Amino acid sequence: MPRVCIGLPVYNGENYLVAAIESILGQSFKDFELIISDNASTDSTGDISRSYARHDARIRYLRQSHNVGAIANYNAVFGMADCEYFKWAAHDDLLAPRFLEECIHALDSNPSTVLASPRTVLIDNWGEPLHYSEDKQCLADDQGRLYPALPEKNSALASRDPVVRFDALVFRTFLCVEIFGLIRKSVADRIPRQRTYLGSDKVFLARLCLEGPFWMGSEPLFFRRCHAQQFSAASISGRFRARWFGTGSSLTHGIFAEKLAFWADYIDAVNKAPITLSQRLACTALVTRRAMLRGKIWWRTKSVEGLYRSNFGGATKRV
Repeated sequence: MPRVCIGLPVYNGENYLVAAIESILGQSFKDFELIISDNASTDSTGDISRSYARHDARIRYLRQSHNVGAIANYNAVFGMADCEYFKWAAHDDLLAPRFLEECIHALDSNPSTVLASPRTVLIDNWGEPLHYSEDKQCLADDQGRLYPALPEKNSALASRDPVVRFDALVFRTFLCVEIFGLIRKSVADRIPRQRTYLGSDKVFLARLCLEGPFWMGSEPLFFRRCHAQQFSAASISGRFRARWFGTGSSLTHGIFAEKLAFWADYIDAVNKAPITLSQRLACTALVTRRAMLRGKIWWRTKSVEGLYRSNFGGATKRV
């Protein structure tokens, strides 16, 4: 059994898949398995993946018989992994050669750490870092889409106090790049998997941070690609999100229905966490406060698009 499993769910990823796989195979730490789950792609994703699998025994390629939806595909690779540490990978991101090495060292050094995430750099289509917009006070791509400047002010995710970690996750974690960190599989197995609504990655991270501290590395070892085809750049309509999530119904993917599920799962995460009663009450107060703040933004927002563009939270990048 390899120490690390990397799950790469992909749909029509021929544009960046080769670069992503090469960055994984180029890791200094070699004892890993790469599980590629092809969500019934219609481009050359299958051919690319099979070619790599033929030449490297560490790669396992599977193809879904039909498009099961992005979240189901993400959960599928997690379910297939039998390992000590697990990592999700996206077909359009890149890893520095020492990504696994540094994250494994962090997890090995502290058994209470549940997730290791190095510093992230946002890159464009060509792999170049996004430029910082002085007037907008954030990063911007060549299409004018805006992203929070990284690193986010979430170093408190490494705190020993679960309330401090939860506060950092709820109020100061926006892009959720930590979902692509290295996760202690035995801990992740204890919590519910991601669900089919916008922001479920953030709830998953919330559940994890209530289980234990994160390691937040300062060295830039993860490169998150930002481009027009990713989900977070085109996730406005309920119909689009229903198709992407694979549920088939836009009724359950209206903005208020999704937000209701989002906040309900936050409360569920707090109630099921291995924390004391006083910590549970403090975390519940944080959820209530955040919901009230978001409610004010909903009320002031004049359009659905404006709401999504004004909220970086749960900005899932998967395609």
